[in-house]
Amino acid sequence: MPYAVFKDGEKLSRTFSTKQETLEKADEAGLVEHDGERPVLEDELKIEPCAPDAEAHDDADLDWTPAKPSP
Repeated sequence: MPYAVFKDGEKLSRTFSTKQETLEKADEAGLVEHDGERPVLEDELKIEPCAPDAEAHDDADLDWTPAKPSP
């Protein structure tokens, strides 16, 4: 099942194959705070299951942030 980063029900990222991959990419984008041993998404962000993206993407498409959602 694909996953993506959401805020207030709005999809912010492209989809990723696993929840773990989604968290790793969010961390690379600077959207994760490290609270002890456990990484936590910032600013009310959530990783949720979703429908797959219509088009394939690669890591060059990872320029998203909560202020600039993915197309």
